[in-house]
Amino acid sequence: SSGINAEYGNTNYFIQSNLRVAMNQVLLFLVLFGLGSSNTAVVYDAQSDDCNALFYTERHELRIGGSTVDLTSKSSNSSCSADGTSRTLQISFGELSDEMKDVKLSYGFIVTDTGYWSSKAATLTYTNGTTETSLTGAFKVAYFIGTAFSFACTPAYTISLSSGNTSAALVIERYQIQAYMKGSVFVDEYQCINYISKGAWMGIFTGVLMIIVLVLSIMMLLSTTTPDRFETSKSKCLIIPHEH
Repeated sequence: SSGINAEYGNTNYFIQSNLRVAMNQVLLFLVLFGLGSSNTAVVYDAQSDDCNALFYTERHELRIGGSTVDLTSKSSNSSCSADGTSRTLQISFGELSDEMKDVKLSYGFIVTDTGYWSSKAATLTYTNGTTETSLTGAFKVAYFIGTAFSFACTPAYTISLSSGNTSAALVIERYQIQAYMKGSVFVDEYQCINYISKGAWMGIFTGVLMIIVLVLSIMMLLSTTTPDRFETSKSKCLIIPHEH
């Protein structure tokens, strides 16, 4: 019985040791994940009877006048408006500073008759209490996305806004946009990455080039003709003209 107890004790100790190691690894992963994910994600959800829009981003910054404002940490209200084939997601932030009050940010989208939508423009409007300023810039991230799909992208994208002598920039990163589907849940997405990478294109080009060289070599070998006359001891010597 003592041998059985000793074996049971060793097994129990082995299990407890493995559990402690596993728990330490899980805690380390959670700590590293928490340190690596400092950005705050935000979802702008605008739903109405005739217009629906979803916008998720983990980085949403406004750069203006030498300062940077983290919009993901600001409270906001989202609304969606429709005008024919166009959709506009408007995000109202209220007051961001003494010089920027009643701040509104609009993202525009347009759909084709064949059922594909694209992002169009971005507009920033605000007032300093007396004068209203409106800055507009191109918002060209999504091109010809099916209306039954959303659009997602990881790299940072900067939108340049300007009006007269005033300029600003919007930065979004790790974002997903849905403009023409109802509901507050994202559907399947198109990714902004290319389906075929540069390395794959290089391999395809090299392979095609090698195949062309191989085909030409085989054709040249097949077109080679053998002589139809051979010199023997009884035949006359072959006379090759001097010019040949």
